Amino acid sequence: MHSFNNKVAVVTGGGSGIGRALALALAEQGCHLALADINSDNLKESQQLVGHLGGNCSVHCVDVGDAEAMAAFAEEVVAFHGQVNLLINNAGITLQKTFSNHSLQDWQRILGVNVWGVILGCKYFLPHLLKADEAHIVNLSSMAGFMGLPNQSSYCATKSAVQGLSESLWAELTGHGIGVTSVHPGAIRTNIIQSTLSESDNPEVAKKNMEMVARMGMPAEKAAQIILRAVKKKQLRVRVGKDAVVLDWLKRMMPTLIHFPIGKIVAKRQQTA
Repeated sequence: MHSFNNKVAVVTGGGSGIGRALALALAEQGCHLALADINSDNLKESQQLVGHLGGNCSVHCVDVGDAEAMAAFAEEVVAFHGQVNLLINNAGITLQKTFSNHSLQDWQRILGVNVWGVILGCKYFLPHLLKADEAHIVNLSSMAGFMGLPNQSSYCATKSAVQGLSESLWAELTGHGIGVTSVHPGAIRTNIIQSTLSESDNPEVAKKNMEMVARMGMPAEKAAQIILRAVKKKQLRVRVGKDAVVLDWLKRMMPTLIHFPIGKIVAKRQQTA
């Protein structure tokens, strides 16, 4: 996709973070938008910000893990905009908990957003993407999709699933002229940790992690620019941030050895807790 001008982009999780940054970057390039989020107040704020840049912007309060809601969402978008060129499955959540402290409800919730949200987005928008002159799918994975990390079992599992799904879709859709990009951000300055901070095993540790990301993480606006460049280049995979690049490289060079120091650190913390 060489230009976003007069294209129609669907962005889930468009009320904040990377989703909002993508919406603003696309609007600046003349793209029309359909933004989805579960938080209606955040959606309205994004719509107002996008409105200053011109172009049509519809907003949809949607639970991306709800199949009926996602089916209706796709129909609403096409009825309003007439077409879909770009689908960005960005909505995601994380919980900083050990596996033993993850309830089944926790798993269902995270699978619903991080995996089913992507599956449903692709399922219901694909027929419309196939009709477009140019089309592309962007699925937000994570550097956590490269390897299992402590206290992130559900996040790592779901983000690994997104990578695998994206690669399968790329193989199936490339012959139809539809690009697919799996995005692997490292630390990005968003509210993803803050939104579930109180549910963490150790809110104080989670807060420190959040503060570290705020200091060292990449601005969401820069991440959005990297992602959109990858779309224009039709990249299958893009790593966002030096930390994502380094972790990917280490995992490739030391696929098993890289886990031993992490395991030792966790064991030491458990002994002193």
